[in-house]
Amino acid sequence: MMGIFVYSDCYIMIKTISDPIVNRCVKCNSKEDTPLLKIPSAEPVIRDATDWQARFETVKSTFSSRVGQISNAALNRSIIAYNENSSDELRDKCREETEILAILTGLEIDSAKSGVKPDLTVYLGTKTVAKSKFLKYKSLLEKSEGRRAWYEQTFEEQFEKFFADTDWNSVDSNVERLPYLAYMLQKSTKTIVDKPAADEELFSFAVDANWKDKLNSGIMDRLSELVTDYERCLSRIRACSQPINNRQRRSDIQRILYSRGQDCEYDADMLYTLFQGIPAERITAIRQELQLKSWHFTPKEQREELLTEWLPELERYYEVFSNFRFGGYRILIDLIADIDAENNLTDRKRLIRDGDSAEFTQLMEAYLQKPVNVYFRDAVSAECRKLIEAVTKPDEAVKYLVAMGKRKVLFDLLYDRIEKHVRRAK
Repeated sequence: MMGIFVYSDCYIMIKTISDPIVNRCVKCNSKEDTPLLKIPSAEPVIRDATDWQARFETVKSTFSSRVGQISNAALNRSIIAYNENSSDELRDKCREETEILAILTGLEIDSAKSGVKPDLTVYLGTKTVAKSKFLKYKSLLEKSEGRRAWYEQTFEEQFEKFFADTDWNSVDSNVERLPYLAYMLQKSTKTIVDKPAADEELFSFAVDANWKDKLNSGIMDRLSELVTDYERCLSRIRACSQPINNRQRRSDIQRILYSRGQDCEYDADMLYTLFQGIPAERITAIRQELQLKSWHFTPKEQREELLTEWLPELERYYEVFSNFRFGGYRILIDLIADIDAENNLTDRKRLIRDGDSAEFTQLMEAYLQKPVNVYFRDAVSAECRKLIEAVTKPDEAVKYLVAMGKRKVLFDLLYDRIEKHVRRAK
């Protein structure tokens, strides 16, 4: 199935649909051959290129397109035209106007070069049909993304008023009812509340009502500090892995990619994200190496060797960084410089900071020294397990973590010791 626009005597194929489901649906709903929609072309207005006023009118015509308004007017009518609950007379009228508006859309697009604007007074100047509630809802959503004046209602209040002021039982169009259905679904969907099982239902040692009183308070305090350090360590690693916000050299990187014809294959923002998981200390070291070894003067045959030394995990992108065409040496320099600059502005990117405990530092060092193919959580949990075993036996540590209510941490650190303490179903 294909759609065809006719401009005067010129036939232009614009779409070919081969999906059998779509074609079958069209065939079932078409009693006769689908008519062609003919969009006439207006005669262009000849203007004098040396006349400044004529040039201004041409530019004005180009940037004063009303295609969006026409589309909204067509949507208002199409909702009625294809609503089975509308009267036959009203449906036919709105279908005809929808088709006319489609033709006027083509003329409005052509007006940028012809200078002839179609007369839209009948459709945009008068309210022959009610404004679509769907469009009102869409307008509210767009406004909610911006700022509001201090005297205006909050966006939540505007949404509530929109739904309260409409008799939704009288709205019979499925498209129009979509915002209301989504609103009611959100209101009627209850937030899931976790209801964890009691300790005595899961663990055999918790059957005794006084089991917590038998735990050593000194060991409890020591393990509590370790668990706190473990959770803080994971949290800091995640925070430091977030992409940077200050990308002053982004445009320079994008310029180089465009000049080399690689802007469709690679994107500057994507290249920034490649460095998310690299510690700030290592970024600083790489920046110093770039300066010390004069990266921009590095011979072609030595570039990959240096990249292997500095960034072994980014082997896939060596070609991007080592291609020096159109100033391509700047890509790696720009990326490292931007990331290092933001790292130095705040401690948020520093993995190890003043005031960290010895145990926290030991956990973070385990992350910094982990092999490339090891997940960061596995490296930190393995080191924390060693620290726990230095305080008490792993089987006993299970009881302390359960008493602290740290079941998720328990599965991270002592998953192989849990089964021994689990109650068996009768």
